[in-house]
Amino acid sequence: MNRDDRVLASTRALSAFIAPFLLVAFVLLYGFPGDTAHLWAWRIRSHMTSMLLASAYLGGCYFFLHVLLRERHWAAVRAGLVSVALFATLLGVATVLHWGTFTHGSPAFWLWAGLYFVAPFLVAWAWLANQRY
Repeated sequence: MNRDDRVLASTRALSAFIAPFLLVAFVLLYGFPGDTAHLWAWRIRSHMTSMLLASAYLGGCYFFLHVLLRERHWAAVRAGLVSVALFATLLGVATVLHWGTFTHGSPAFWLWAGLYFVAPFLVAWAWLANQRY
């Protein structure tokens, strides 16, 4: 059986949508670790914690840029999308569980909440759509 192993355009479009959010998160957390009370969804007291979290966002940005620009084979990225969906789901749950910790008046919080309440469904949809091929 000859299967179509391409990355669908819809999966690439999702990657193009998500990557800028991750890049901005990296810049804010790594470049301004002392300003998270104003620039981030919650105050991160330790600069090192902010910078460590920034590295995770940079890794995610790299993954989505790779999906968008370089990778041609679905088999090479499908496990990464499962990981992203699980990660985003857990962050959505953590957001609900720690609701009072967040800076609700900040636009960063509403971007955070919107992203982690919607991203798991979008990523799962992209995975399912691409799996058919």
